[in-house]
Amino acid sequence: MNNSMDNALLLSLVIPTYNRSKYLDKQIGWAVESIGDKWDNIELVVCDNASEDATKEICAKWKKILDNKITIIVNNNNIGLVRNCLLGISKAKGEFVWLIGDDDPIQVRAVASVLSTIKDNRQLNVIHLNHRCVSGIDGSIIIPKFYSVDRDIITDKGSKELSKLLESHHTGGFMFITANVINRNAAVCFMEDTPPEEDSLLAYPMLLNAGLASMGGFCLLESCYLDCVYHQSSWSNKYEEVSYEEVPRTLFKLKSKGVSNKAILFCLNHQYQGLHSLKDTLYILRKDPLYFKTDKFKKWAKRWALKNSLKWKLVSL
Repeated sequence: MNNSMDNALLLSLVIPTYNRSKYLDKQIGWAVESIGDKWDNIELVVCDNASEDATKEICAKWKKILDNKITIIVNNNNIGLVRNCLLGISKAKGEFVWLIGDDDPIQVRAVASVLSTIKDNRQLNVIHLNHRCVSGIDGSIIIPKFYSVDRDIITDKGSKELSKLLESHHTGGFMFITANVINRNAAVCFMEDTPPEEDSLLAYPMLLNAGLASMGGFCLLESCYLDCVYHQSSWSNKYEEVSYEEVPRTLFKLKSKGVSNKAILFCLNHQYQGLHSLKDTLYILRKDPLYFKTDKFKKWAKRWALKNSLKWKLVSL
């Protein structure tokens, strides 16, 4: 390998955080162990979203240990989860950016594998990491392998492979920020051309990750390097709004990024599988005629209309 590759800053590990000092301390420790002797190619960045706990002290501790190997960015005000992530991307200096949740369990070998993939495939837009899904309640394994593939997928034509993947899997992996390593320049251009919208802000990481994967080089690493912990999402209090409104609206936008209608339709059906059908709702109304005046009915009607409107647009355009 030539000297320019040996010394190139190829990867930024960016940890967005807010009021989770204990998790952050552990995650920085993981990063240092996982990076090992590869600091010539890697930088470590923490984006503190105006935390009010011991995050400042944890960052100071690691700054003293790592010196210029770690960059600490502190926001004056809390700018929200997604905008803090996007800030991390814009401030990163590496060729690729890996946003890392401050509490996501990741294997020590993950960084070496990602860095090796980058060195061999610098044309990629996205390196997508396979993962397990585990319960945040009892630690049980819910899905042992999110993508049922038996080999790495590497392609310059991301739209074809991504569409094929999404025709049998939903887009949950692209909502999971830690499962995606993205080309920084491509991401910055994407954010300028397709900026986030307030009514779908929490689903924007999915649009960014899946959109980049569809528009250029895409890699899926077959091995599971990390866990997605269910029931611990920072937006769990908005779960229904995100699942039934933000994600579906965002899915439709992937059509313009090259994702197939078949893949989008599969993902839409997955998103709405927990929503009452029209038949079920009519049954409830027969039992309780005043149900239509409730907030619950109004939310259902809004989401049912959105579902059918998106499906109609999908087949008519």
